[in-house]
Amino acid sequence: METATVNSIQYDRVKELTKLAQERNIDPLIWSMQLSSMLSSAGISLPSIEVGEILVSHICWCNNVPNAWKLLEKALMVRIVPPLFVLALLSTRVIPARRSYPMGYRLYMELLKRYAFSLPSLVNGPNYRKIMESINDTLHLSQIFELQGSESGKHVIEYVFTVVWQLLDASLDDEGLLALTVEKKSMWSSCNSRNGNQQS
Repeated sequence: METATVNSIQYDRVKELTKLAQERNIDPLIWSMQLSSMLSSAGISLPSIEVGEILVSHICWCNNVPNAWKLLEKALMVRIVPPLFVLALLSTRVIPARRSYPMGYRLYMELLKRYAFSLPSLVNGPNYRKIMESINDTLHLSQIFELQGSESGKHVIEYVFTVVWQLLDASLDDEGLLALTVEKKSMWSSCNSRNGNQQS
């Protein structure tokens, strides 16, 4: 059986295990241990970008409930998923939908406060370049900043600037001040549409 097929089966099991843990209110630590063991036995390198995508998609927005967020937070804490990549994914879904899902926005902000600038653990951790390229693809950093080269260090700087920019735009919009800027609207709304309307 090809590796891609094996991994696909394992990712389906991630979804099943996560859904079961949420339904039965299983302790996030126990869930994370089961998940980590399952992924390791399948030879899937951690932290896993693919598992991060699965968990974010699970929450946004069919399972926007506290225990689902607790599972995600535990996965971040034990580094099953890469924190900066997960925050990048969440920013494209949570910030535009913050009025419809205020609890999700508040929990996103809590995760942002804890993990947004955990740069040393990222730079010195496994899969660093792959994670930064995935963040670049998610936030379209190369297209937005139009800087030459594809060094991961450059994307780190762009990522930090993007986090601040997104939150500033959101704050201005919430206060009704974004319409007074030259652009009249946040550029991140167009970026999110390029992500395929992932808020749904």
